[in-house]
Amino acid sequence: MKKLMLLAVAAVTAITVSAQSFEDFFSTQKSPEKVTVGVRMGLNINGMRNNIDNHVVSAAFGYLPYKLNVHNKAGINLGVNVDIPILRNLWINTGVYYSSTGAKMKFTQNFFEDYDGILTEYSANLTMHNVRVPVQASYRYTFNDKYQIQVNLGPYFAYGFGGKVSVKNDMNGNSLGKIDLTGNPKVIEPESDESIILGETNINPNKSNYINPFNMGISIGAGVTLLKKYYAGINYDAGLINVNGKRAVALNHYKIKNHVFSINVGYNF
Repeated sequence: MKKLMLLAVAAVTAITVSAQSFEDFFSTQKSPEKVTVGVRMGLNINGMRNNIDNHVVSAAFGYLPYKLNVHNKAGINLGVNVDIPILRNLWINTGVYYSSTGAKMKFTQNFFEDYDGILTEYSANLTMHNVRVPVQASYRYTFNDKYQIQVNLGPYFAYGFGGKVSVKNDMNGNSLGKIDLTGNPKVIEPESDESIILGETNINPNKSNYINPFNMGISIGAGVTLLKKYYAGINYDAGLINVNGKRAVALNHYKIKNHVFSINVGYNF
């Protein structure tokens, strides 16, 4: 009987501890914290995903098809972060950020494709400047009032306010100039007539952007806050919008979406 009572007490204790643990991790109590404002900055690792079959690009660069390879490109992000408490473990994470995105691209044109004969190669270094606004549900758990972990998930919205692409002929090393990507694109600092290669084939002047300025997608991240002041975290943005513009003739029939992995540090006031 005594052993049975001890087992019962142990079971009740275990259930109570489990309930308290559950309450700690998923509390429905209103948060006693106030809205927190901070600054964030960090490194972007940018890429662009596409649905181009076999990486074959249309013949906008000439009469022969190109093959396209897209590589990651580094950028920066910085801005103001706002944390809004809802429940003890549930916050809204938002803010306004500057974020540079883009990619490095390699275009290879095969003269005799069956024999892998290369006619020419071009490389393009693309950079876009964006205003980015995330709106994430943020799960928070605090340990000993010293550090707090968070997991964030939700949409983000971005708008490109400028950008350009630098183009180079890799076969002879000549720069083909820089092309504005927004507004009414024009060649900037041209060094060769070849620079029209990105801008003169089947262009509709009423549809002038190479890159669609609006972008949105899903953002997921995690981070740690020390002493309620110092922040470090990671984040991944998966774009859902086709950013390929009407004047990007070489890719006009395909979809390109931004994907950005970032590492951030910050300070809360």
